[in-house]
Parts: sequence; structure tokens; C-alpha cells
Amino acid sequence: MATDAGAALVLLVDDHPVVRRGLAAMLNGEWWVSRLIEAGSVAEALKFAVIEKPDAAVVDLGLPDGDGVSLIRRLRHAVPGCAVLVLTMTQDDATVQACLAAGATGYLLKESAPDALLPALRTVLDGGLVLGPQVASSALSGVRRDVPEPFDLLSPRELQHVGLLAAGLSGVQIAAALNVTEKTVRNQMAAILAKLGIADRVRVALLARDAGLHQR
Repeated sequence: MATDAGAALVLLVDDHPVVRRGLAAMLNGEWWVSRLIEAGSVAEALKFAVIEKPDAAVVDLGLPDGDGVSLIRRLRHAVPGCAVLVLTMTQDDATVQACLAAGATGYLLKESAPDALLPALRTVLDGGLVLGPQVASSALSGVRRDVPEPFDLLSPRELQHVGLLAAGLSGVQIAAALNVTEKTVRNQMAAILAKLGIADRVRVALLARDAGLHQR
């Protein structure tokens, strides 16, 4: 859920209780956070995701009962509108690429400054893409090679929006699928049109369908 719609439900996934409590302490009291849910494993995270339908998840990759990349993919399948921010110790390009390809739109290292988390989480909630300062921008190259021009200009979240548009969904249906407001959908569509240099959403939908993006 975009922050212009009100407060967001956030799922914190980390197997270290101290880390989870530290994250919760940072987020508690923020006006744009309605409630926090803590999970220490893949199983717990998926259970809470299905029941609670979080707006965003902050996910560590090192979990005791599965890998974080698979969890991201399963979270995004269970709750398509859930924005995923990875918070981990791992910074190699292959891992970043795998997380972004699985559906994450944010990647921060745990060594990042504490005040980096809040703006990063708000950015992914609003449909943006965040790579922490220690994460090489070259990590994006492996994710976007299969996206045809001009759609390679778009962020993963914008590509998801375009894919739903190409599949024939209306603005109201896209908002429901992504769990955001219609205002957010309109704003994101305006940004997409500006990036692509295309005048109307119908043309975008036709081009995206021709490019096969409705199957993404």
C-alpha cells in the first residue's frame, strides 16, 4: 500500500529476535506504519503473509528453513501487492540480481546507516526501486537484459504495472492487484508514460502486449 493511502502493515522477516526488535523499534511510531508482524522463518513469514496480507516485507536472506530468494518469490505470489525490501549481509551481484528477479524492489546491507531503512522502505512502498550505497549498480544489468526497449527504462515495479495493463486490467483492477490506491496507479502511469515518451496508456498496453510483457 502506498503511503499516500494511509498507514502500512509491515512484515519483518529475520531469524534473529534482536534484529527484529531493533527494526521494530525503528519503525514503531512512524505515522505511515500501522502495525508490525515479526517472523523468524520462511514458514512463519508465508503463514503471516497469507493471513495478514502485508503491504511490505523486510526480508533477511539467511533463514533456517529455506532461502530468502525463494521466500521473496513466494511472498510476491501470495500477496502480489506486497513490496519487498531485502536487508542482508550479502552483497554479491548474483544475489542482488536473483532477489530483484524474484520480485524485490529494494536491497540494503545490514551495515547501512540506521537512518537508511526508513526512506528505503517508504520508497518501495510507493513503487520505487532502492539499492543501498554499498550495492553495485552493475547488479541491475543481469536482471534487465531480457526486457525489450523501451521497457528496459522501467523499474521492476513499473514493469509489473505495465504487465497488468497489457493483460487488460483497468486502473481499478491494477490498484486491487498491487494493493495500492487508484491515485498511486495514476501517478505511476504518468511516470511510466514520461519515461517511455508515449502519450497514452492504450498505446503502452498494445506495445507491452506485443513485447510479451503481459506474461511476466
